[in-house]
Amino acid sequence: DSWPTFDEAYLVQDTVTIVVQINGKVRANISAPTGSSQDEVEELAKKDNKVTEHTKPGIKKVIYVPNKLINFVV
Repeated sequence: DSWPTFDEAYLVQDTVTIVVQINGKVRANISAPTGSSQDEVEELAKKDNKVTEHTKPGIKKVIYVPNKLINFVV
């Protein structure tokens, strides 16, 4: 009797869902590759229509938590 073995490669996700917040309010969710840099996630978020609509006044600060969320302070 031996236990089944598992491959750790299957436990790692290729993409993650990142919450996009503007002034602390959730405005969108985007999919990004795991381990994406802040610049890559910012680019993806800015392509979303809801995000561009709410960030028209200008972005003052960006808070990024890797693989979790990005928050634009307007």
